[in-house]
Amino acid sequence: MKKNSYILKEGYKNIFIVFGVSLFIKLFVSDFLGCAGMTLGIFLIYMYRNNYRHVFSNTQNVLAPIDGTITAIDNTNGKYKIYCKVGLLNNHVLRAPIDAELKIKKFKHGLNLNPNTYKASLYNEQIVLKFDDIKLKIISGLCNSKMKRPKETNVSQGDKIGVFIDGIVIITVSSKNNLLVNIGDKVTSAQTVLFKK
Repeated sequence: MKKNSYILKEGYKNIFIVFGVSLFIKLFVSDFLGCAGMTLGIFLIYMYRNNYRHVFSNTQNVLAPIDGTITAIDNTNGKYKIYCKVGLLNNHVLRAPIDAELKIKKFKHGLNLNPNTYKASLYNEQIVLKFDDIKLKIISGLCNSKMKRPKETNVSQGDKIGVFIDGIVIITVSSKNNLLVNIGDKVTSAQTVLFKK
């Protein structure tokens, strides 16, 4: 990732549209509404910020794939399921947790319902990614834009694999691993160690 890229390219279109419409409204309709639109544009710039992360690569560490808050950890059928809530104020770059071959197990277009409901698991847009024995299930939330299908390729730990704005990321791993995170912890992509192999 380039250090000098301050805004994610995935946000350019939305930002330009908001500023263009806001400028038109300010010039021809209402100063107040135009300024409100400009404020929304500034928020979008913050939302699509591209924070540079120096990755301390270590084959023993499994890193958090995205910024967010751990809301639940389930232990069923010999697997840990770590639920990470991603909000609008988090950094939205989805990164590879380990060095591995990225495989896409599922890619489904759908709705943007509240991701904390049962219906969301059935109808929301979602992607399931696999990195060796680690599975990421990404379920879109109310404010998520359309997700893009990543390329199946070999990735290095910390590599950008996509952008995810709002929703839940479920990280599934073997329960033999000793987790280093707890419910309520805030995690940082490519920085927070979820567990050691």
